[in-house]
Formats: sequence, C-alpha cells, structure tokens
Amino acid sequence: MSASASTAYLLISHGSRDPRPGQAMERLANFVRSQEAGLRGTRARLKEHSDGKRPGSTRLAPVQSFASPLRHGLPPDWLGISQDDSCLEQSGIYRARVLPPEPINGPLVGTACLEAEGLPLHRQIVDFSRRAQAAGVDRIRLVPLFLLAGVHVMSDIPAEVEQAQQALPGLPLDICPHLGSHPDIGDLLHRRLCATTAETLILLAHGSRRSGSNDSIAKLAQALGGTAAFWTVPPSLESQVIHHMQMGVQRVAVLPYFLFTGSTTDAITRLTEELAERFPQMGFHLLPPLGPSPELARLIVDLALGGGPLKTQPAPAAMPRVAFRHGVRSSSMVS
Repeated sequence: MSASASTAYLLISHGSRDPRPGQAMERLANFVRSQEAGLRGTRARLKEHSDGKRPGSTRLAPVQSFASPLRHGLPPDWLGISQDDSCLEQSGIYRARVLPPEPINGPLVGTACLEAEGLPLHRQIVDFSRRAQAAGVDRIRLVPLFLLAGVHVMSDIPAEVEQAQQALPGLPLDICPHLGSHPDIGDLLHRRLCATTAETLILLAHGSRRSGSNDSIAKLAQALGGTAAFWTVPPSLESQVIHHMQMGVQRVAVLPYFLFTGSTTDAITRLTEELAERFPQMGFHLLPPLGPSPELARLIVDLALGGGPLKTQPAPAAMPRVAFRHGVRSSSMVS
C-alpha cells in the first residue's frame, strides 16, 4: 500500500437537517480525494527544490490585503446575481450545476457531522476509523470544515476526538487546523468579488459568542476592502447596510461566508430581498458562498498534509462582471 493510502481523511462539518449540505460535503470529499495525490507530489517536489534555501521560502506569505475589484457604474435600483457558469458551479445559494467527479483511486476520505446526525461525533469517528483500519490505514487526519475558531473548533471537536481516541488506542487521530485558518482562504473569496461592480463589500459570517473568535472575520473583511457582519451576533447585516447607506454607498455586495447552501443561506437570501425592498435607493448583489470546488479541496488537503499554502498553479482568470437589473420579488435572488 502506498504512503498516501496509509492515511485517511475525515472531513468534519457542523451538520444540518437540510440534505443539501450533506450532498455538497460528498462532492467536496470527492474533490479532496482527487486533489490529495497531486498536492502530495507537489509538496515533495517543492521540498526537494527548496533544499539549501531558507526555511519557508517555497510558501506563499499570508494574504494581508487585496486590491479591491469593487467598482462604480450601475444604477441605484440594481439588484443582481452573477450568471457566470464558473460561479454557479461553486454556488451555495443557486442550484448547483456541477456533477460529482468520476470515481477515482485515491485515499480514503470520509465525512462526519458535529450536530444533526444520528450518532455523536466520537462514534462517527470510531466507525470511520475502524473501517479505515480494515483497509490498511494507520493514521487518521481530521479536518474541521469550520471558518472561524469558535466553541466548536476550540472545545467541542477536541472533546469528541479525545473520546474517540480512547476507543482507538493504537491509531493516531490528528486534528488539523480548521479551514478558515488557511492563509489562502482570502484569495478564494477575492476571486468572487471579480463578479461584482458594487462599491463595497459586506462579508457575512455566522459569528461566534466566544471572545475574540470574530476578530479574524473582521480582519479578513478589511483585507477584502469591506466590512464584516454576523448572522448570530452584532453587527448584523441590517446594521451594516444602514451604516453604508449613511456613508453614501449606493451599491453593496453581500458575500455569505458559509460553506454550502442550506437553511441559513436561504434566510440570508430572504433578508437581502427584504433589505432591497426597504432601501430602494441601495443596490444589492448577493454572491454565492464557497461551495464544493477543486480550489476549496486544495486548501483542505494542504491543511491535512500539515503545510502552508502551495503555489501549485496560476490563479484562474477573473470572472466577468455580469449583472442584471430586475425588480425585487420573492424569488428574484434564486435562479
């Protein structure tokens, strides 16, 4: 069995009673499986080429700021969604058009949920690990697919893993850094902004009540040239919209900082439509959340392999700026 096959990966998400996030997780697991071998080989080659250089010379520096692609030029009654196919393929709000990759030979990749699952997380970890052991795996790497270091990442998941480890004394269970900690996550978000001509951005995250956990979201929003809002804690999307309106902004892009479509993103769509009706002088462009994609899978594998960001290929070309004017109605944000 190859070295890559001796390690299995378990992707841990929050979980939802809505079936759509689970389906998206399965697509993402397929992408992770296809990306792992390529990134492992790339990392080995970079290590060889970096011999004799200073440590870390092959890694990209963490993103500090981005040149904002937000532009002027659309009328104030604008409410738009991007219709670019590449955007729709990664969409969490619109109906996904991407099909799961064809089955491939690769490492064992599983999915588990912290909540909204019949079994507690530690039981899911144990069941997956025992199946992996039967296939010859001798190490499990668990990747929390969470975008901020809240209570789930800092307390709940480690406690569940500790319980699972007690039932698996001979099998190492490695908790990898959470997804939102990858330095290239901002670059992934920045590419989405190329689809909008809004004046400013509101990065809308779930939010955490854990002290200091939301600071990283605020810094990320600032690096993207915008401001942060949160779904469960202040400042809210509504308050940030009012703030920008008072500052004279006429067009705002709302970027949900969520993994997949689900009940929360549906609620964000409805709220954005309500705000567009309440403030007709403002134009709103609701962008899709991350969604399953090879680019997101590459970040996950990179975290699972224990390294920093890799410059594996040039960044894709910017998405064309496409928007449509139309009236606001209950279904106007959903294609």
